[in-house]
Amino acid sequence: MTEVAVIAQKLNIYTLQSVAVSKGNVIVPMLDGQLLRVTPDGKQAPIVNLVQAELGVPFGISEQGENLIVTVSGYLPQHYLLRVQPDGKVETIADLTRRSGFYGAPFGVIVEQGDYIVTLATDVIDSASELIRVSPTGEISLIANLTLFGNPFGLVVQDQSIVVAQSYGQLVRVEKGKASTIVDLKAQGFGIPFDVTIWRGQLTATTNSGRVVQVDANGKVKTIADLAKAKYQIPSGIATLGEDLIVTTNGGFVLRISA
Repeated sequence: MTEVAVIAQKLNIYTLQSVAVSKGNVIVPMLDGQLLRVTPDGKQAPIVNLVQAELGVPFGISEQGENLIVTVSGYLPQHYLLRVQPDGKVETIADLTRRSGFYGAPFGVIVEQGDYIVTLATDVIDSASELIRVSPTGEISLIANLTLFGNPFGLVVQDQSIVVAQSYGQLVRVEKGKASTIVDLKAQGFGIPFDVTIWRGQLTATTNSGRVVQVDANGKVKTIADLAKAKYQIPSGIATLGEDLIVTTNGGFVLRISA
């Protein structure tokens, strides 16, 4: 039986923002620019405010050792891939502004073999998009064009491939530079995926229908929790903490889901 517990609430969270777990704590990017550290028992402490630092709103977030890797979008536009140290010190890994263009933005980020894999819209309106690799020194290379599937959001590594949540409704597998559909969640009535992780060996995603869903190796989908029905609103970020799931929602909740 699935159980949902509230860790924190009344936070300023947008649906396309991810969430990370670092050193047993939950790190939440918020719409006001803040990175917030939340302990499993709900204690909150700010790490840094990236809007106040004139860098932008944080979206994708991943841990790398002691540090956090974050994508941000500003208004000029300006888009960066950042490294945030535990004391709040911020370093720029790469300026993504020219790559994303005036109408684009970076979204998700993961760390893979020392590099950073970033989902990037080059035009949000026309849903032109790509998956890129950023080296530790900031060099950018294309992994795959994802425009066929819309704007790319959260992502996760599964085996030797990368799985991306796409705005047209699919979970897409990228392997050796080629992208293919794993499952079309929207076509099956589950909605558009925002973020994705691996939980208990299977792909698990948040969707704009309000549900957290799991996809098995055969592409069969099941609902883990209907958070909209439970009045937590629309889930956005998703990560794992031990055997449990951590999910944020645009209702301002940080939730712990166990089953």
